[in-house]
Amino acid sequence: MTIELRTVSRADLGPLARLHAQCFAEDAWDAAALESILAMKGAEARLAEEAAQPVGLLFAVIVAEEAEILTLGVAPRARRRGIARLLLGDLFARARALGARCVVLEVAADNSAALALYESIGFRTVGLRHGYYHRENGPAIDAWLLRASIDRDAG
Repeated sequence: MTIELRTVSRADLGPLARLHAQCFAEDAWDAAALESILAMKGAEARLAEEAAQPVGLLFAVIVAEEAEILTLGVAPRARRRGIARLLLGDLFARARALGARCVVLEVAADNSAALALYESIGFRTVGLRHGYYHRENGPAIDAWLLRASIDRDAG
């Protein structure tokens, strides 16, 4: 099936909150949290849909020369099909058009799938936040801070 990307609207917040909970069970953001992100200066969000059903999301803030990914997730049933890479490529293009020169993010140090994806498209480690992610049933997890130049495509 074909994956379609589109800009998120306020009507999408409920379904996106449910999708976020599927992606990040212990750190899920509700509709109110997602709405507050959209209210931030430079915020934008993109939704990946398949057969009119949400399968991926990316929330970012693009300000001046930097784009920051706040959350990127793909429904478990739709993973390993290039949806995250598609959303990242879309962000790189949109950020470049707005004058950004780099994309930054933080990722849990134990998220090996995400780290492999980010490294494959040019993200490099620029810092570490010790104990950043707090898990209910385990120790706090460090967050790697990553950065990629916007002058290359994420695809």
